[in-house]
Amino acid sequence: MNTEYLLIDGTDKILGRLAAIVAKLALLGKHVLVINAKDIVISGAQQSIFDHYIRKKNIKTRTNPHAGPFFYRTPDKLFRRTVRGMLPWKMPHGKEAYRRVHASISVLDKEKYPKVVPYETPGIGKERLSHKCITLETLAKRFGFDYTNVT
Repeated sequence: MNTEYLLIDGTDKILGRLAAIVAKLALLGKHVLVINAKDIVISGAQQSIFDHYIRKKNIKTRTNPHAGPFFYRTPDKLFRRTVRGMLPWKMPHGKEAYRRVHASISVLDKEKYPKVVPYETPGIGKERLSHKCITLETLAKRFGFDYTNVT
């Protein structure tokens, strides 16, 4: 079964807007592949973004401080987790839609995804922003992700 993937380049796209588009396409039954996930931007001041994600990461329970929630450190998984928050995860069609979302840190792997169709997402680039932003790669590096070890 050769599945056709919609190819979206994440370079300089705003995280929330891109995730909303990808979630909607996945709910419609499309397989979506986002490449260059490390170049997706989050709008806002760098320190406030770091503080937000540090608070998320440090959530613990009183009875078992070592049990989840588990926090992803790679840019592609951070993006997929954002998309998951926009899907009805507890419903079967939401889980099926999440399985149709794929993300890659760098360029396209032709062997893994042989049939791709480019998909344009106009109007969600960082040129819309009038203030500061950081990339997912910067956020991931802050939490211990080392891009040099990725093949």
